[in-house]
Amino acid sequence: MSAQAKERRLHPRKPYRTRVVFEDEFGDGLFYVWSEDFSQGGIFLESEVPVRLGTMLYLSFTIPSHKRPIRVTGEVVRIAGGGMGIRFMGLSETAMKRLYDFLS
Repeated sequence: MSAQAKERRLHPRKPYRTRVVFEDEFGDGLFYVWSEDFSQGGIFLESEVPVRLGTMLYLSFTIPSHKRPIRVTGEVVRIAGGGMGIRFMGLSETAMKRLYDFLS
């Protein structure tokens, strides 16, 4: 990763591999991908699924020490080598706290 890409990051990243579910608007799972890393602001997903920049997605995933999944809307903000960067949109306060605790 270039120094320029590092400078654009707003939040530090933490490597964590977990299954992420792409959901429809009713909460039904459509397909699964794997996470590569997380930050307070987003997630990087390993995926060969063709998705355009700006696409809004419904995601669901779990983090350690929490059984209930976090459900969030995300926007595709980066596509790179076998994956995509997703920026979280409208995280609930509960989800933000759970992510903060996990990332700390």
